[in-house]
Amino acid sequence: MGSSGLSRVARDASRPSNPRHRLAPLLNKMDKFNFDSLRIFDLTFPGHWLEGEDRNQAFQIAHVLQMIQDLFIEAVSSCALLRPLTSENIREYLERTETHKETPYERCLNAVYAKAFIFALDGIEKLMCRLVTNYSAPEKVKHLHEEYQKLFGHLKHMRDSAIHIEDRGRGKTRKQQPLKTHIVALGCFIERRCVFTGEDGKQYEIEISESTLKQVKSIIQAVINSYPWLEESKIIF
Repeated sequence: MGSSGLSRVARDASRPSNPRHRLAPLLNKMDKFNFDSLRIFDLTFPGHWLEGEDRNQAFQIAHVLQMIQDLFIEAVSSCALLRPLTSENIREYLERTETHKETPYERCLNAVYAKAFIFALDGIEKLMCRLVTNYSAPEKVKHLHEEYQKLFGHLKHMRDSAIHIEDRGRGKTRKQQPLKTHIVALGCFIERRCVFTGEDGKQYEIEISESTLKQVKSIIQAVINSYPWLEESKIIF
């Protein structure tokens, strides 16, 4: 075999294998998950179209509501895939860690799901704010937005710390001032509760659970129902 043939073999050997093959075990696990069990979190839209003479505004409002639904679906899926460390599975976890059966790629998944959950619920608040400030929302929607802020307004601090982890990890604010704390949590878990230290030095947490999702769903559904809809009831996927 000539030098060109050898170099071609070396190139082929250095190429990574099909990434789909490498991810097959993870994809198989997800295939086995019963996503139909999440249908309890489906949101119901009372109709296909919003009423209103300003059709452009009606379309924009419906689009924002659809984006809220999309983010909620992300939060539900993230919560379902989370595998928290509990008193029941701690022994199994330690055994898998000590025997190197669990790779760093598996260990990081809970952090991925937690951030997706936090970002989704925080994004929902921002979209509700858009409804209130940009589209003359019904008075009830304003009250629902305030209720959502009381429950989940602290998520903005958690999201900011997740985004600016290069600063928080060094104990700094975005303006490079020292944090007013010596304890910095960056996505720490206490079973299903995820904890982040905010820029103000305070600790913020969210429970990634069905209970939290039920609170979120209740508010979102009430927001959807606050608008006048045309046509028959239908679930939009």
